[in-house]
Amino acid sequence: MSATTSSPSAPASAPSTCATLSFHKSDTIRLLSFPPDITSGLESIILACWPPGLESHGSFGQSYQYKVRGKPFGYYGTQHHVGGFRLLRDVLAFLYSRGWDLVTSLLCSRRYTAKDTLIFRQVVALRPAVEWLSLAPMGADKLRVVYDADGVRLFGMDSDHDHLGVLISGIKKVLEGLDYFEKGGWSHDSFEFEMKGRPWRSRGEASVKMRIMLMRVLETMEGHGWRLYSNFVQRTGSDEDRILDTWYFVRERVKVSTSVP
Repeated sequence: MSATTSSPSAPASAPSTCATLSFHKSDTIRLLSFPPDITSGLESIILACWPPGLESHGSFGQSYQYKVRGKPFGYYGTQHHVGGFRLLRDVLAFLYSRGWDLVTSLLCSRRYTAKDTLIFRQVVALRPAVEWLSLAPMGADKLRVVYDADGVRLFGMDSDHDHLGVLISGIKKVLEGLDYFEKGGWSHDSFEFEMKGRPWRSRGEASVKMRIMLMRVLETMEGHGWRLYSNFVQRTGSDEDRILDTWYFVRERVKVSTSVP
């Protein structure tokens, strides 16, 4: 009688420890492997921070997607771009508050319209409450600062608006020191610098100067308590123009006590 051998049983499929957030076309956010409370909870976040609202949402293959009205991830339209920065900032803040940490961003498509995919992992440790700010290089010569005060007082200053003014002055000083500063002003409830020399299209020795400027800006942000959380491509480019990363910063909230001694 011949002996029979049994093949080992396949191990049970382990639950995924990672999840992804990705951006598609000019108006779609797609979530993969997030639990149902995250995919459903995101609806109220989008409706609160994106005035045009939602076009549709539901399952898409093994993922769940939200399609919004307007074009937050499109190429043209400054107003939608600024709204898109706020939209993604609030999505990141929501995931952070639910214990999902961003591990890395990936460009995993060779299509010129591709945007980054963000990979998250859930963590158990408690994290401090933070606030958010984004820096967005735009066009060939612009840098936009998007920050919304939320009523907390930080670092002994009278208001968040005061802090933003000091931060903008610091960035302006960097640009002036490298002879980049052209002008600056407020639009779409954010501050936009316009720079000399089209730094985002620089080449040769000019590209070295541009990288020095980026290092100095990062040092200035860190000097004001901001830590770079992530940077990634969230907008559509063209076969002639690549879209630059948007930088997202976090800073721990420090509330001033209002109690009377």
